[in-house]
Amino acid sequence: MLARLELKLKSQEMITYQMSSLFHGALMERLPGEYADYLHMSQLHPYTQHLEYKDNAWYWIVCGLNKQAVQVILHDTLWNLKQIQIKKHHMTVDIVQRKYEELSYRELMEEFYEKDAERYQNIHFISPTAFKQQGQYLFYPDMRCIFQSLMNKYDSAVRDESVVDEDTLEQLCENAQIIRYDLKSVSFSLEGVRIPAFIGKITIKMRGTQTMANFAEMLFQFGEYSGVGIKTSLGMGCIHRLERGGK
Repeated sequence: MLARLELKLKSQEMITYQMSSLFHGALMERLPGEYADYLHMSQLHPYTQHLEYKDNAWYWIVCGLNKQAVQVILHDTLWNLKQIQIKKHHMTVDIVQRKYEELSYRELMEEFYEKDAERYQNIHFISPTAFKQQGQYLFYPDMRCIFQSLMNKYDSAVRDESVVDEDTLEQLCENAQIIRYDLKSVSFSLEGVRIPAFIGKITIKMRGTQTMANFAEMLFQFGEYSGVGIKTSLGMGCIHRLERGGK
């Protein structure tokens, strides 16, 4: 199961997307100790969270990527939360509205098998996004890194159904071409380290078989919950799919 909880925020103090890691810390403090320890030890986390500014307001958006994460994090921990304490900044942030949606993996796969995906995917990188390759930060939208990250996150969330396959990854990369972009270099501050990253929009044209186009769309749909790239549990790598069609 995939689920998203959007919490609309109100604060007397300024909020910025760079504070996502502080909200992550506030979340960890509220989780049951045993589950929080499990999350700290897990390399690919079954949740993501980030801060997003839209419609003249800030939102804290937390996603669960499996049934346990949805239940423990979204329902048990955050559902009835009225305020968030950001101790480092001595801030109290009120939650004034909430919105919840979920998508089963069965529904995700049904769309893959039953619908013909668009050949053009318009992707908006909402929060700073980066990848790590051979120990170095990669802060531009490399298609191999994007697809590999999404496939790894999918496999981590759906342990009984692997999609990571080198041949499939090669086919995706060979048939995906970025034909338009509007990107900006930014940095994401984390514990005194400034991680080079990017935000903005790209349009990807998918060639090849319809099955390959469907698979790419399924990965991007999953990516709206999982994020892409590094540090997605700390606020990086949020993506949205924009209107379909168009060149």
